[in-house]
Formats: sequence, structure tokens, C-alpha cells
Amino acid sequence: MIDRATTEQVHAVALRMRDRDFKEFRATSFHDTREALADDLAERFGGRDDVLCVAKAGEPVCIGGALEMWPGVLTLMLFATPEFPSVGLEVTRFLKTELFPRHEAAGAHRIQAVSLEGYSEVHDWLASLGLEREGVMRRFGKRGEDFVQFGRVVGAGALDTGKRL
Repeated sequence: MIDRATTEQVHAVALRMRDRDFKEFRATSFHDTREALADDLAERFGGRDDVLCVAKAGEPVCIGGALEMWPGVLTLMLFATPEFPSVGLEVTRFLKTELFPRHEAAGAHRIQAVSLEGYSEVHDWLASLGLEREGVMRRFGKRGEDFVQFGRVVGAGALDTGKRL
């Protein structure tokens, strides 16, 4: 089931997120413990319209969002528990057939994501969603971790920048 993420769901998934997700989010956070990071993520992302929770048998498994950081540009974020493979196909299908087309129809011209260098499985998944590897952002993380930038650019032509998605 995919629905708007509550503060409690964000917190629960953040506490149990996969180790690689923890390393990635910790690298771009002021926090170093799971507890402090979970508190921060829950406060920042819980209850927002653009952040969703995927649950399996009533238990939250994945938190993801498409955040409009500036007009027409969405930045993806996702973290999940080790149970993510049980909902991975559902998430992929939802992104490709519902979320991306809906935002693109509303005027989004770029969907982007950053991911910690070395996560080839995640990078392959982003490519399967239509995001292309654009380059490496050197020393992007707080301890000098490198990140990879991915992007999906929609259409070419005049853009209406006067509306919010």
C-alpha cells in the first residue's frame, strides 16, 4: 500500500533503514546516530504531501519523495528497511507509471537524484527509472564522500515557470 507518510512511519523506517541508506543519509546530515537521524527525518518529512510510505502487511517498509526544490525540478529521496525487495517491484511500477507521468504532465521538466558513489545496484535501479548518470560530485558528503548525480530531463522547449507542481 502506498500512501502519504506520517511522522511515525518516517521515524520507524529511518530507525530500521538499510545500512547503505544510513551511510548515504548520514553523509548529508548533521547527525551521526540512527536515533538522531530518524528524529530529524521524521520532523522534516513526516506528514508532507510529497513524501510517501510503502507498507506491507501494515508495516512501513519504504519512505520516498519527489521534492520540488525549485520550479519544475523534482529531487527524489528514498530510504527503506531490509524488507524493500518485497515492495521493490510495486515502487518501481508506481514511479514509472504514476508518479513520474503525473508530475511531467503538470510541468516537471527535470527529475533528479543523488546517490553515494559505489552503490551500483541503486544506480542501476535509477537507470531503469529513466535517470541518466550525469557525473560525480566530489567530496559532497560531510566526510568527503563522493556522490553520483542522476537526472531525467523531459522535453525541450518553452517551459511555464509560473506554476507550482
